[in-house]
Amino acid sequence: MILESYQPLLPSNYLDEWNKCKPLIERAVARQDLFSIDDIECRIRDGIFLLWVGKQSAMITECMEFPQMKIINLLFCGGNYQELEDMIESIEVFAKACGVKRLYGGGRAGWLRKIPKRLNFKSDYVISKDL
Repeated sequence: MILESYQPLLPSNYLDEWNKCKPLIERAVARQDLFSIDDIECRIRDGIFLLWVGKQSAMITECMEFPQMKIINLLFCGGNYQELEDMIESIEVFAKACGVKRLYGGGRAGWLRKIPKRLNFKSDYVISKDL
């Protein structure tokens, strides 16, 4: 059950909310080396990433289209865990309306233990090698 409906912000009106929730996302960005916080803001502004904002949390997503399906990557999040969980439900509604067939997300192993089974996430594995 969705307690509150969340919608992604349009590139034309993201800036005020981005400035409020940027510190929440910065903590997640610090745990990886693919994007800087400025990279993320640029992609939100250009409409490549979507910014989802709650009262105490925020999430960054990316829609991607592959030959066989559309997906949404849950890239970065921070803030109140319960609100983030509620946000997932709104993202699923949004995703289905856009023809998305799968959500992906990455992060620390602790996330999988934290996410309740009722949300139906499963663990996939990604391998990497620095060159």
